[in-house]
Amino acid sequence: MATIIDVSSACGNRASALAAAGVRTVIRYYSRDTVLSSKRLTHNEAIQLVAAGLRLGIVHEGRFGDKATNFDRACGVADALYARSYGATTIGQPAGSAIYFGIDFDATAEDIRTRVIPYFQGVSDAFGQPTGDPHYVIGVYGSGATCKAVLDAGLAQCAWLAQSTGWADYMDFRMSNRWTLSQEMPATIAGVACDPNTTSDGKVIGDFTLTTGSVAQPPTTSPLPAQMRVNARSGLRLRSGPGVEFEVSKLLPFGTLVHPLKSVGAWTAIDLQGDGIADGFVSSAYLADVPPSHTAPGTAVADAIHVAELIRQGSSAEGLQAARETAAASLPGYPTNGCAAHLSALLQQSSMDVPMTWGAGKLAQVLIDRGWSQITVGNQKPGDVGVCFDNNPSPPGADHIYLVVSTSGPDEMMIADNQRTEDAPHIRFASGKGKTPTEYFLRAF
Repeated sequence: MATIIDVSSACGNRASALAAAGVRTVIRYYSRDTVLSSKRLTHNEAIQLVAAGLRLGIVHEGRFGDKATNFDRACGVADALYARSYGATTIGQPAGSAIYFGIDFDATAEDIRTRVIPYFQGVSDAFGQPTGDPHYVIGVYGSGATCKAVLDAGLAQCAWLAQSTGWADYMDFRMSNRWTLSQEMPATIAGVACDPNTTSDGKVIGDFTLTTGSVAQPPTTSPLPAQMRVNARSGLRLRSGPGVEFEVSKLLPFGTLVHPLKSVGAWTAIDLQGDGIADGFVSSAYLADVPPSHTAPGTAVADAIHVAELIRQGSSAEGLQAARETAAASLPGYPTNGCAAHLSALLQQSSMDVPMTWGAGKLAQVLIDRGWSQITVGNQKPGDVGVCFDNNPSPPGADHIYLVVSTSGPDEMMIADNQRTEDAPHIRFASGKGKTPTEYFLRAF
């Protein structure tokens, strides 16, 4: 009879049936970037399981946890900071319990040396950060070779042997008795698809229950953190981890709005899309608060009245010609680096009192100051303004701002900008497809 199972989708509604079937511990998932909402354990589900007398175990697995290329030190830092924070603030996971990190593929010796070990070094670094969150025990899930290597490196205290008997060193590691958990073949228990697990005699697997106070209290939903803006004249480097030794992934232009998630020393983890998922770290010294009076909703409402005219101006040869001529008269060297000037002219022609502005990031900030709202990529519609930025702002078009005049699904659009010699809209893809991807859209409501 299986007393420990792992389950990859929500099973709180079967908690009593699982307990009646003899299950004592249910191992569920945290995941920083999964697109499957049922995979990630929620507070409500945790309460359902604990209320039925079940204990909880935790494994973190990323969206691409079955691909070697997903694993490096920076990813380890990001996954561990997320798991530690999610466990502490959303689930109420107590200190001293374990979080296993899944390596869900048959890693070669080279993968282990260049991918898996650096990943767990990142996990270890993040768990050692003085973030104020509880300290958890690090566990590793994977092949026998993976588990052995991570234990040998001193980067995990618990090892969970994957069920795939054909993966490297399965039998050797199983016979070594160094494992804490060993995953068995899939089964269905009390109507729940799961993997039963056995535990090594005398080993503590790191499972836990919630305190009475945690169960009694309903889950709290925290609002998104207050926005801050980039306050660096030449832009702010977004890094994959909290330190200058981490790779730069983007240069955020002056004025970019971000959602701060957590401070780690002199660095802040930020979310660019407003979905609560960390996109990287920036130096905290170059972030400025957005005061309550920063936005002007009344102005955005007034601008929204003119959006239909803005679309008409951006769709017609006459409107685009007039914008081109106005922008060229204002900006020496137009059309080079002239996207903001071109869009400024279109906005003015639509009776919006926007000043002639040079620079994509600066014009985006002008619209944000007027109360335009940030919209995630994929939800854009005609009349929205697309904002792009790149690591290297020197080539023309690396930083870009444009008007959406029509859409054909979540990616393909017809847009108006300065990048065509003829006065006509042209196709652009929000995902980039050879051009800088769009980071977000702005909309006047």
